[in-house]
Amino acid sequence: MKNKTLVIGPVTKDVIITQDDKYNQIGGAVYYQTNTLNQLNIPTTSIITIGKNDLELVDNFTNTNNVKKIITDNTMEYINIYDENNVRTQKAKWYNNLITLEKFKEFNINLNEYKTAIFSPLSPNDFSYELIKHIKEHNLETVLVIQGYLRKINKNNDIQKNKLKNPKKLLKYIDIISLDDNEMKIAFNLKEISTPKVHEIIEKYNLKTIIMTKGEDGSVIYTKDNSVEIPIIKSEKQVDFTGLGDTYIASYIAKKYDTDSNRIAAYFASIVSSHKLETKGPVKINRNIVEKELKKIIK
Repeated sequence: MKNKTLVIGPVTKDVIITQDDKYNQIGGAVYYQTNTLNQLNIPTTSIITIGKNDLELVDNFTNTNNVKKIITDNTMEYINIYDENNVRTQKAKWYNNLITLEKFKEFNINLNEYKTAIFSPLSPNDFSYELIKHIKEHNLETVLVIQGYLRKINKNNDIQKNKLKNPKKLLKYIDIISLDDNEMKIAFNLKEISTPKVHEIIEKYNLKTIIMTKGEDGSVIYTKDNSVEIPIIKSEKQVDFTGLGDTYIASYIAKKYDTDSNRIAAYFASIVSSHKLETKGPVKINRNIVEKELKKIIK
């Protein structure tokens, strides 16, 4: 089975501030997705941007041999602040660390070996369109974790939501979009989210799937002809929300390699995400445990 996965995006230096704690750690969607895929036994190659003075951060990846580094002057920085309701506000420092097609080609990656590519921007300027086009033209399934394209930064380094610019051009080479319900409204200028409206969006931009998480309300998987609602799998404790959406999409992709069912893949992703929530950093649960829990739910 062809299941080799490519994950592309910046890593970050994160500060996490909750009601009870404050700590520093490596961050970035690509970090959480890569470690989740590795934990679920999916062969994965990551292409990251990272500052020249922060190369030791790569040691936090579970398979450093498959992490390809684009070394820049600075590493992107994020401060994630969670209130008593676990609502996040963010501050950030962005740098001009564009991942271009030319830089990608320096790694001599044989795209014919890969099934899926996950693009994980944290700002609107992390990828060139030529790179996305090039990868799609090699017949990979392309996944866009859209959050970075919906952000702007003010003079105080506060992250603010911003509408999606030129969606027709951006989504031309994308098969799957991953986002939360708030990002869905912002990206497509929706006052309310309805299944018919999402189906219109899928048709308009020729997408295969939109994967939308809804916090405590679970998630929904939309395709051209269908939608599947998945309830949240509750965690015994809630320790770290950072990277939760990235854990979900990586787990969903991992399970789709051995099932045609969006419902089964989404339940699998929900289970993995519930375990991730119980620990700081990326998920550490064994896949066999997840599969056993999934069988109980599916029955």
